Amino acid sequence: MKKTIYLFVLCIFLLLGCKKSDNKSDSESDPSGLRMEIKGISGWGDGVNISIDQNKTEIKYPKDGLSGAKKDKVYKTSEATLKQLSSYINTYKLMDAKINECARCADGLDYVITIKSEDRENTVTIAAYRTDGKYSDLLDFINKM
Repeated sequence: MKKTIYLFVLCIFLLLGCKKSDNKSDSESDPSGLRMEIKGISGWGDGVNISIDQNKTEIKYPKDGLSGAKKDKVYKTSEATLKQLSSYINTYKLMDAKINECARCADGLDYVITIKSEDRENTVTIAAYRTDGKYSDLLDFINKM
């Protein structure tokens, strides 16, 4: 009798313990999907954090009072945005680039950009306020978000 009760309880735990799916987004479970994370970092604190994948775009502002009354945003990523990001990745070869600028060292602002695509990942750091015009279209795109 004890053995039957033990097996019954064990079966209940096994059935309740197994999950059908995890709470991962489609982009995390799809290794070929493009995902980009952009973090603004300055010498005086954190800046905006932007996360873009095939399903949604999230913009999170720091809670330090310096960004004003800006509220976090979440919206569906448009096809045009994905095409534009892919264009920048290909134009500047960001998946293979080794860019590590440090404007924040002089109290400026850097964008730390992490790109994940097709089981590959690369992180580049680009100064936000460049005077040489390099990466200007990419930086304008980020600033307009």
